[in-house]
Amino acid sequence: MRYNFYLPLLFSTVLIGMTGCEKKSKNTVKISFNFPKAAGDTVKVGRTNMISLASIELAKVLLDSAGKGVVEVMVKEPFFAHINNGKNITAGILIAPGDEFQILSAEPGAKLPLRFEGNAAAINQVYYEAQQFTSAFNKWNDTYSFQLEGNEFLKARDSLQRSYDQLLSNLKTNPEVSAEKLDLLKRHAAMHVIFYQYNFAAGKDSAEIPQSVREVVQKFPVDTIALKAGVFDYGLIGSFFYRDEISNAIYEEHDELQSDTLEAIFPALVEKKIKAGNYPKSVEDFLRVKSVNGQIGLNGLTPNLHKLAKTLEKEVLSQDYKSVILEDVARWEKLGPGKPAPDFSGITTDGKQLALSDLRGKIVYVDIWATWCGPCVGAFPDSKKVQAEFKGDDRIAFLYVSVDRDTLAWKKMVIGGKVPAGLHMLDGSDKPESIWNLYHVWGIPRYLLIDERGRIVSNHAAHPSSGNAHGELQRALAASSLMEK
Repeated sequence: MRYNFYLPLLFSTVLIGMTGCEKKSKNTVKISFNFPKAAGDTVKVGRTNMISLASIELAKVLLDSAGKGVVEVMVKEPFFAHINNGKNITAGILIAPGDEFQILSAEPGAKLPLRFEGNAAAINQVYYEAQQFTSAFNKWNDTYSFQLEGNEFLKARDSLQRSYDQLLSNLKTNPEVSAEKLDLLKRHAAMHVIFYQYNFAAGKDSAEIPQSVREVVQKFPVDTIALKAGVFDYGLIGSFFYRDEISNAIYEEHDELQSDTLEAIFPALVEKKIKAGNYPKSVEDFLRVKSVNGQIGLNGLTPNLHKLAKTLEKEVLSQDYKSVILEDVARWEKLGPGKPAPDFSGITTDGKQLALSDLRGKIVYVDIWATWCGPCVGAFPDSKKVQAEFKGDDRIAFLYVSVDRDTLAWKKMVIGGKVPAGLHMLDGSDKPESIWNLYHVWGIPRYLLIDERGRIVSNHAAHPSSGNAHGELQRALAASSLMEK
């Protein structure tokens, strides 16, 4: 899930050459850095892609030998951004047209490493402090918040809300802080408290979730201003809401349908559920694109999803959202049937290198799995049955690719005979050439079918337990025979 779809916002420094002096535009934000420990580093300014949650680079500056530098960004309205040098300068910032402020090293003995000065310093200092204490709430009394019992979680949630209220109260009487910026920071705090509850409720039975939390997570918080301002937690909430209250809900509502039947109509059911929410246009577009992005990531570019993606390109208003859809389609079209299968490699249990290309001349059924993946291991009995149906047919190779990081755990399971026979390799890296990235794997188990010429038959091949794997392999064999004639 490592995408970067949004078009960068325009940024520039405005020079008035006629007078020989520099004049600052009303739509320019000027950020100065003075951080000696970051001398020679490049500091990037970005904002969040609300669909993929990746960073969109807006501008960058190379700090000099004293750790100083200036960057200017063109903005039309306030939004949340972030700065990062990959080391010791990391912070979210709230910027608006006309802002001019400095980010400096904190004074000796200060609790936080950064401090702000300038006409947007007060709001950003509080926002920076809020980012620090919210991370502390990931644990409550040495227990991760999502692992707390219901009553303890309510104490943690209420304490988080009180901390925000106390911090924001300091800004209410500050004449340097506009009502608009204060409102945005309040919305940011509210969305974090809501996401805190979403994260707690994820994967739990209803009985484990306090009533007040259930009421929050069962409905999507409609806030067009938070969405427009790029509140990161709002993007996270959108992802959780799609998964839990749309996708999972549809599976529960239609559990009587066969998986193939449900998958065929699933995109239409998602559209129907979102539109039934009667959301404002911007929120509806956000949820529609969010859902299609997630479905394509998990299932590839099926014909129905391709058709829906084309519809969204015409109907959504945001050019940024359109860019996400176009990128999704382009990415997956490269993995379509008949396209060359990207080559990947890994090590076998005896330490030798094995690559997909080494199996050219055979039809290859690829099972992407890991020792820690329950559904992956749970599918192995069905995998053995599929293999047995083609016993002795050397035209087919069954390749099991583990994405484990723990080599010993993988070797132990393979050598111990707990996995099906066949070819086994380990490819647990996160490099661009890994199977995870080459085939855009969002979740496992995942199955691929490659023909004897090294071309893709299916980038989401039939699951062994679906009852369709045998037929898919038979069709691939038949196609191979025709090619030989």
